This record gives sequence, structure tokens and C-alpha cells, in this order.
Amino acid sequence: MQSRTAPLLGLLGLLLLGLAPLEANEQERHRWWHSEEVRTELGLTDDQSTSLDDIYEETLPKQRESMHRLTAEELTLSALISDMDVQEIDVTRQIDRVEAARSELSKSRILMVFRMYRVLSAAQRETLDAWREQEDSERRPSSRTRSKRR
Repeated sequence: MQSRTAPLLGLLGLLLLGLAPLEANEQERHRWWHSEEVRTELGLTDDQSTSLDDIYEETLPKQRESMHRLTAEELTLSALISDMDVQEIDVTRQIDRVEAARSELSKSRILMVFRMYRVLSAAQRETLDAWREQEDSERRPSSRTRSKRR
């Protein structure tokens, strides 16, 4: 099971959504399937690209709503923690609300990724995973760079 979820979670990394309003060029960055490089490398068809867009657009309002709810619940939790007169049970209940909001956000993202993943062929998924790994390795500082900072 873990080997099946790893690619989905990897694809999830590619699909980090800008939940605040984004400028046009920032929106395109989140839509990896619009990149000519990715389209060519994966051999994406116009129909696949349209399907991916539809899934993304359908999920975006729910993602924004979930993110706003999570932010509000986290702010409430911060305020409670700062209040020295609050009871521990009140903080515990608010933590539950924060985690429920976080879970809702995660669930909608993973379902979006799952739906998008099903649009791709097995070969396209493998190619996308390899492309994602390459992108991740280019973004990550090398262990040498990290050790120099210490």
C-alpha cells in the first residue's frame, strides 16, 4: 500500500495550490500540466490537459474554503493559548477543531491528486514522478551546503 501512496503524495507536492488569490503567472506555476516542457515530456494530450484543468478548477473553491477555515481555527487556538484564564479542555477542543480543518484540507488535496493521477497513463505517471524527483532535487540544498551553514 505504501508504494502505491508514495507517487500520489509525490504528485501532491507538485499540486500545492495557491489558496490566496494569485497573479496569472503564479497560477500557471501551480498548473504543471500547462508547462510546455511537462506536456512534451509526458506526451499530454489536449483532452488530458483540459481534464486536469477541470479537476483543478472544481477543487479550488473547496481548497480555499478549507484553508480559510484552518487559518481561522489556528488564530482562535493561538488566542486561547495566550489566555492564561482558559481551561485546558477548551484548548483541547480547539486543537480538535484545528486538526479537523487540517484534515479536511489534506483530504480534498489528496482526492484532487488522485483524480488527476487517474487522467494519466501508467507511463505518464512514471515520467511525472521522475520529473518531480528531478525538480525536488534541484530545489533542495545539497547536504554539503547544509553542513556549511551549521
